[in-house]
Formats: sequence, structure tokens, C-alpha cells
Amino acid sequence: MYRNYLFIIITCLFLGACAGKNTPIYADFKPMKENTLDKDLMRAFVCEHYGEFQCARDIYLNLYEENGELKFLEQAFFLSLSHNLDKTKELNEKAKKFLQTSPNIKRLSVLYSLSNMDLARAQKLVLELLKSDDYPGNYELYGDILLRKNQLKEALKYYKIAYKQLPNEAMALKMIGIYTLLNDIESMKKFLVDMRKKQGCTLKTCAFLSKIYLDEENYKELEGIYLELYELSFNDNFLLALIEIYIKQNQKQKALDLAFQYDLDDELKVFLLQNLKRFDKAKELSLKLYEKSEDKEHLLRAAVFEFEEASLNAKPNLEVAKSVAKKFEEAITKENSPLYLNYYGYLLIDYDLDVKKGMEFVEFALQKEPNNFYYLDSLAWGYYKLKNCKKAWELLEKTFVDKEFANSSESKEHQKAIKACLNDLR
Repeated sequence: MYRNYLFIIITCLFLGACAGKNTPIYADFKPMKENTLDKDLMRAFVCEHYGEFQCARDIYLNLYEENGELKFLEQAFFLSLSHNLDKTKELNEKAKKFLQTSPNIKRLSVLYSLSNMDLARAQKLVLELLKSDDYPGNYELYGDILLRKNQLKEALKYYKIAYKQLPNEAMALKMIGIYTLLNDIESMKKFLVDMRKKQGCTLKTCAFLSKIYLDEENYKELEGIYLELYELSFNDNFLLALIEIYIKQNQKQKALDLAFQYDLDDELKVFLLQNLKRFDKAKELSLKLYEKSEDKEHLLRAAVFEFEEASLNAKPNLEVAKSVAKKFEEAITKENSPLYLNYYGYLLIDYDLDVKKGMEFVEFALQKEPNNFYYLDSLAWGYYKLKNCKKAWELLEKTFVDKEFANSSESKEHQKAIKACLNDLR
């Protein structure tokens, strides 16, 4: 009706604009009375639009009292029940005289009885509805009553009828809830697969299906589900979950491709490039991130990636070592991670760039992790370079408790060199 009101206003404005001094006025013309009903309906609509449901309810209730039209009572009763407002008892009393003539009023009365846990009255009213009206909501209401009575299988039966007539997410979620209570995961899965096939994914239903596939470790199906969920929500977490699956299956290239396809977090891209030993690209991206943010962590990573790239086929030459050391020099402080401190320190020692300075950085690392075999080995190598072979061997001996480390190629190389140095001293 409010649309009629708007039409009247627009028409009057148009006529007013056209009217002038010379426009004839009919003698019997009388101004139209304001349509107060349309005006009240517009106010109710505005109240509902802005979530002021009590305001809207009161307008509908007043309209019912003034006009006696049942639809206003229905709307007032509905708003009170759906938004837990006051006056539901009063409205239920007013509705009683329409129970046998209005299916809508009867359904609202069922909801009222349910909210007050009067299951006997609710069931009686629904059974009357089911005899005379095939509306899907009646089956859903009966399912709600049976659920309250803990008759789960019977409730599911009526929910299925309602869903078959009017498939929607809300009804599907009620069925999923019962399948969960019955611990009938296979039936839930069958229902969700069929729903996805016929109606497509919804965010909630396919989230349930993805959980089932995840528990089954059915990664093939999960791939499609996660991509669909992402398209529905644009939530990167679904793509990150898919990348985690790819990594678990050792499909690192697919993980990297996905990260670049959807332009995911740059830190993730660096991690995936590193995992694939694409150190050149990891370095390139790290340098871009450094230029953008001036965060020196990115420069330190770029230095490591440069050295690791050069190490893939053979030991890097002195020029590479100097280039890497220059980046470290620009970015590192003793507050950095011990991994970086040892990496830089060992580089300076191994390439004779500045052995004493290198040992200082290794000692900074050892202050944070005193028993780290790698750092002890680096310091031992520093003492070896300074010809203090006895001290070097004492430090190296501390690493022998770890058989795996002691048998590594680098440790064996150091053992051999330091032993030879000790023999020369004798």
C-alpha cells in the first residue's frame, strides 16, 4: 500500500508543477485527504528496515485495532515472536478467535506454544494444519516439535518432507543437526553430496561436507570443495587449507601455483619458493619486499637465498660470498635470530673475510643457544682458522654426542682438518 502513497505524492507534485495562474480550477475540486493507512505502513516499513522491530510491531498492532484487518495482527504477532518482543501473550489471546480460519495465525500460535514449551498444544495445532494444508512449513514445525520431544528419527522424517517441497539452507542445517545427533555421518554425507550436486554449495553446508572429507582424508574431493568455498566467501583461509593439503601430499608446485594464482601472502610465496629450492625467485621476491617495507628481515633472507642458490651445484666462489656478506652487513644486528648470526659468522670465517668478526657473531648466536652443535662447530672452525687447533678440537668434541651431526660431511671435514692441525703441532 505504501507504494500507492508514493504514487499519490509524485502525481500531486507533477500536477502542482504544471499548475499556474492561468490554469483552470474546477469548481467541484476538493483536496484529497491524506491516506493515513499508507503513511502508517510506510513508518512500519522504515522501522523494520532499521531494525526497530518493536516500533514496527506497535504500528501493526495499532492498525489491527483500528481496522480489524487480520494481516496486521499476523505481522505484529510474527515480529513479536521472531524478535522475542513483549506482548506475545496478549497477541496470542487476540489470535485465538482466528485459529480455525487462518493457517498463518495457527502457525504463529504453534511457534508461541513452542517458545513456552507447551508441546501438547503445539502438536495438536500442527496436526490440524497437516490435515488441511500442505504448506512445507507445517512439516518443518512438526519436525521442530518432535525434535523438542527428542524423537530424532521422526523429526528427520518430517524435515525431509519439508526440504523436498522447499529446499533451502535453513532446512538443510536442521537435518544436518539431527544427523550429527544420531552420529549418522554416512547419511549426512550422502545428503550433502546430493544437495551440492542439485543446488550447489552454500557456505555452511559445504563447510560441513569439507569436514567430513577432511576426516576421511579424501583430499581429492576437498580440493574442489575448498575452491568452491573460497569463491563463495573470498576467505583466503580456504586456499591456505588447500595449500596445506598440497604440501602434505608433496605437491609443492601446485601449492606454489595456487599462491601466485590467487596472489596470496608474499611471505607464503617466499616459503613455498624456498621449499622448492627456487632460491633465485625467493631472493628476487625478498628484495622486492625489502624495497617496499624496508624490513631488514627480507634483506637477510635475500642474502641466505643468494648463497643457497649458488650452493646448489658447488661451493660458491669468493665473489658470491662477498656479495652475500655485504647484504648481511647492511641488515644484521646482534639482536637478530641466532640462525642469521651463525650463518653470517660462519660465512666470514669460512671465506676468511673477517675471522674474528665472524667468531663474534657466532658467539652472539651461542649466547642465545649455548648447546647448539652447529654454532659450536662454527666457533671451532673459527679457532682453527686462527691456528688455535687445541681450542678448536675442545669445542668440536662437544658436538660428538650427536652421532648424526658428528657423521655429517661438514663435521667430518672439520674433524679431519683440525686433527691434521693438531698433528702438525706435535
